[in-house]
Amino acid sequence: MNEIVPREQLVKSGLKGFLAVGGGIGLLVLKALSSLPIVGVVVGAALAIGGIAMSASKEDKPAGVVTLVAGALTAGAALIPGFRWLMSLAGWGLLIGGAVSLYKFFSKLKKRM
Repeated sequence: MNEIVPREQLVKSGLKGFLAVGGGIGLLVLKALSSLPIVGVVVGAALAIGGIAMSASKEDKPAGVVTLVAGALTAGAALIPGFRWLMSLAGWGLLIGGAVSLYKFFSKLKKRM
């Protein structure tokens, strides 16, 4: 009934939660930066170039694509202010999803103790 949660599953759940919360905060910060057009374009372009560079290796390809999309979205939101709502939606979605994952992580951690 009260089984111990496997360590791999626990680590995966915790990492997923912390990364999602960090990504949500990052997107909301990028949204704030995109309100300044020149800064938003420069930061977005830097992120997009970094994402392309990260995508070169096979194991970093998913992270590179996410970084590329975040950079393109930041630059796009700096040029077209109508994109900022999309960044807010994605940022809050990641924060909420990360909070749910962290809740699951801490409940599984409690079962292990």
